[in-house]
Amino acid sequence: MDAPARAETNTAAQEAAPAARGGEWRTLRSYLRPARRLLVGLFFLELIAEGATLIQPLVARSVIEHLEEGRSLLWPVLMLSGIAVVGMVLSWLGTFLIGRAGTGLVRDVRQRLVRRILGAKVAGVERRPVGDFLSRVGSDTTLLQATMADAVVEAAAAPIAILGAIVLMGVIDPVMLALVVGLLAITTVGERYALRRVGEATEQEQARVGSMTAALQRVLIAFRTVKASGTERHEQQQVGSQADGAYRAGVRSARAEAWVEVIAGASMDVTFLVVLAVGATRVASGELGIGGLIAFLLYVMYLREPVETLFDAATDFSEGLAAVRRVEELNLLPQEGSQAVGPGTRSLPRREDGQLQIRCEGVWFGYRDRPVLQDVSFTAGRGLTVLVGPSGAGKTTLLSLVERFADVDRGRILLDGVDVRELSRSELRRRLAYVQQEAPLLGETVREAALYGVPHPEEADLDEALRSVALDTWVNSLPDGLDTPVGERGVEISGGQRQRLAVARALLRDADVLLLDEATAQLDAISERTLLDSLAHQSHERTVLAITHRLSVAAEADQLVLLDEGRVRAVGRHDDLLTADSMYRELVTAFGAQGNGRPPLLSPTER
Repeated sequence: MDAPARAETNTAAQEAAPAARGGEWRTLRSYLRPARRLLVGLFFLELIAEGATLIQPLVARSVIEHLEEGRSLLWPVLMLSGIAVVGMVLSWLGTFLIGRAGTGLVRDVRQRLVRRILGAKVAGVERRPVGDFLSRVGSDTTLLQATMADAVVEAAAAPIAILGAIVLMGVIDPVMLALVVGLLAITTVGERYALRRVGEATEQEQARVGSMTAALQRVLIAFRTVKASGTERHEQQQVGSQADGAYRAGVRSARAEAWVEVIAGASMDVTFLVVLAVGATRVASGELGIGGLIAFLLYVMYLREPVETLFDAATDFSEGLAAVRRVEELNLLPQEGSQAVGPGTRSLPRREDGQLQIRCEGVWFGYRDRPVLQDVSFTAGRGLTVLVGPSGAGKTTLLSLVERFADVDRGRILLDGVDVRELSRSELRRRLAYVQQEAPLLGETVREAALYGVPHPEEADLDEALRSVALDTWVNSLPDGLDTPVGERGVEISGGQRQRLAVARALLRDADVLLLDEATAQLDAISERTLLDSLAHQSHERTVLAITHRLSVAAEADQLVLLDEGRVRAVGRHDDLLTADSMYRELVTAFGAQGNGRPPLLSPTER
């Protein structure tokens, strides 16, 4: 990572840490803001439903009084029936709307996270396990649904329902009301402790789930290696240990949630028994009528639901806030941004002659105080320029700096005389086509993989690109031609076919500069010859900057740049370096010993 990015990451981490601990409520409000009208409507709907329920004990008292006085029960019974029907309709409508609101809010959060991840700097994303991203975007956001809709609406409505019940209970008998309020206050103390444990355990559980997902992702990516190495049991234990950790945290969370439920339920049971005993005494003394006692008991029973709802909402909030903390940690990812960092955004006119020049001037770059490139200077113009050197020399890093996956610490990289940092990343990357070592394919079919990222594809251009990389005969032999599935990451086709398809995609972008990282590493001799002929043709029209460990590619380069320990050791053509540089002669000897392949000391993995 470049120095400014390191500073940005450290600053972001320092500033975001307090926010992650204390800003969850602000974050929740920001999540809820787009649906505030719907949530306000749901709140009033919930109030109407609660109001209808609050009337029922009063109507029940009226029924008893009608019985005592021998009057008709028709109107009280009709009123109770009507209230019940209204309650059912409002309950269905509220449940549906709350579910829809929660699902929509989770969708918005996921889309926001995806934008954040895709806008992040490459180094920040590559340092974090893939499974961790999947866990945060998938399971953590799911936890938010109950918090952000159901709990919010019910937590807002329940206190009003409780207050309404308390007021009506006070009208019936203030003495028994004082008993109820005292018992509820005692209950709240125990609930607060249990809720704190719920939040802590939930956060630990979600962190363990993220680790488990990351471990499983690692196994699936290297599935053949795991099988060939006979390490299935070891990997099962590794993933299983993370699952065990998630289980233990889940048990702690379940235990705390059980205490929340027990405390809430037991408090209401005790309250009911106390009210029944005291109320019976007051009825016997004539201070309260039987109808009033029954109405008061009904209110106590009614209180159970909003009280438990309030505590359930508090539990949901504890779990949801733990998820918010994990989700919002992705905000620590330093963002690329699309704008230039120089004095202003500049643009490069398209040159018809293809003479777009790359010039490195005293480039320095390092990762976390580990120098990778030191005072690198060279010029690559129209034609094929090849970077060669031992593993760790900084070749792949240099291509990353041209693409602005990171920015130089010192020095400049110029594109046609313009510092790449003065170009917006979108403008810069429109002028470049990049093929990375692993040649991953994005798309479900051959056609989609070849046209990925190509702005205005033409069928004729696609056919020509496939011919250029010797894939036309293979495509024509497929049962579904261009619409043949390639499998996830291209597993249905060979490594060489994946690599050639990635090169075809780069050619279709019609960029001024081709950046190729080991583009021929997995090709046989015939396919490599075809691709080299195509690159020779392309290099007459544009600048090609490539990395290779194969003598056949190096020998045909217009210019070789020999890197050693992050420095430019020599620049020249193959024959010149063969005569003048001992290291290059050693590399060529190794190339030849491997049949123009990759020598043992030259691993293609350089970061």
